[in-house]
Amino acid sequence: MNLFYFVKLIINLMKISIINIANKMPEWIISGCEEYLKRINHGKYSCQIIEIKADKNNKKTALENMEQEAKKIEAAIPRDSFIIALDERGKMLDSIKFANFLDKTALQNTAICFIIGGADGIHPELRSKAHYSISLSNMVFPHALVRVIILEQLYRAISILENHPYHRE
Repeated sequence: MNLFYFVKLIINLMKISIINIANKMPEWIISGCEEYLKRINHGKYSCQIIEIKADKNNKKTALENMEQEAKKIEAAIPRDSFIIALDERGKMLDSIKFANFLDKTALQNTAICFIIGGADGIHPELRSKAHYSISLSNMVFPHALVRVIILEQLYRAISILENHPYHRE
């Protein structure tokens, strides 16, 4: 390991952002997110949710909605982020592989940003700009639920990396 990576490993705060297109979230989603954020945000980890309001113009096509949402998402992505699209066409990783991917990505980047699209998904152009794409399942989930799932998986990955007994195998 070269000196740069060693120093970065010691002093670097892993900055994670989750950008989500959403309107009013149910209380159980808010509560679940708060619980996992509380567990994640300690020591060398910092995680935030960036919520972007969905456009309620029903006269637009799905592609037009996704295009408008993509512009808002791109504007909200923290500078120098490694962008990960959460999309059903992405690569499926088990929890151990996800933890290792997260660890490797954090060593090479100052910030990681997960993108959760709106009800119609992520615009193809934005999806192509992502550095990586992950599928959480072969099934499609509502974007509000994906927010809780990715937070739980981030907490699980951190637990694996810290040898915490949360993850059992």
